[in-house]
Amino acid sequence: MRYLIPSALICCVLMSSVGISFAQTAGPTPQQLLGIFAQIVIRDSSGNLVSYLETSNVRINDQENFNQIINENINQFKKTTVTVQGQDIEILQVNDTLVHQSPTIVSLNLISLKTPSGPKVLVVANHDGFPVAPGDKMTTYWTIVRTAGS
Repeated sequence: MRYLIPSALICCVLMSSVGISFAQTAGPTPQQLLGIFAQIVIRDSSGNLVSYLETSNVRINDQENFNQIINENINQFKKTTVTVQGQDIEILQVNDTLVHQSPTIVSLNLISLKTPSGPKVLVVANHDGFPVAPGDKMTTYWTIVRTAGS
């Protein structure tokens, strides 16, 4: 017990000094992904609202590649820049619409890239799911929040 408190104190000092030296690293900082959110709106073939879901349960398979693809296609996004505590933050919005041709249950929404070897999934949004019928129109509104590049 006598050594427990000094050991914990030394551990805290070591952990904080590592964090300080990391934060002082010089050079350009890469864009850091802060969050991706998906809002999913389903309307039937008559335009009536069938379902609305929001999820922040999003997995990015390759963050570096994802940021690169965003940068290459930035003109497809609605981009807003805000400053939070001296840091420039980008809020990017884009949507994707799909009309279903057959009945199914949708519980995943994806951002994928067409490559010569086939589609590559970059982002997966997982949610509770909903049934769709032929003719239902699903629009996914993606919001991507990341630090602005330096």
